[in-house]
Amino acid sequence: MKVIFFSSVFALIALDVVLANPCAKPPPADVKQCCEFPMPLEGALVESCINQYGAQSMRVIQSILTGGPPRGACVAECLSNATGMVNGVDVNVDLLVAGFKMAADGKPEWVPIIESSIPECAGMVKAMAPELEKASKLPPLDPADPICSGGPGFMLFCAVKTLFQSCPAKYFKSTPECNELKTYANTCPLGF
Repeated sequence: MKVIFFSSVFALIALDVVLANPCAKPPPADVKQCCEFPMPLEGALVESCINQYGAQSMRVIQSILTGGPPRGACVAECLSNATGMVNGVDVNVDLLVAGFKMAADGKPEWVPIIESSIPECAGMVKAMAPELEKASKLPPLDPADPICSGGPGFMLFCAVKTLFQSCPAKYFKSTPECNELKTYANTCPLGF
């Protein structure tokens, strides 16, 4: 009887969180499957960083989506350390723009989007510096987790979200799942 009661209470609380915060659970569609956008990061590097820090980063993302503070995702910091694109909240805009343009080679529709979105995202990350600094002093979500800077993760997130939201029709797969993801991205400030 107690198990049923606690299960019911947990289910009601979970339902309340989702209803109260529709942004807490992103749609299952994957950004990369919905939009063919340029990404200047090598697959092997991304895989290496995910293998090292994927669990920590997933905990951080879930915490943020449910209203937690903007902690640093170590996958993004790993990528930044390897590329020099972001150091804390200092974004190397020229390097990032050049990297995205190189990844968009042969797709000129992306150039104006890249040239406007990367500096805009860098400004947002810089504006978040005080909040990110406070979050870096919080204990980790799991005692075994390292504490990483939030700047690289928010820069990567902003770049991917902005590119996805601005995806030229030529590169966007207009399926019900992808349209749902686009609506979610346009509605939820930290959606994905």
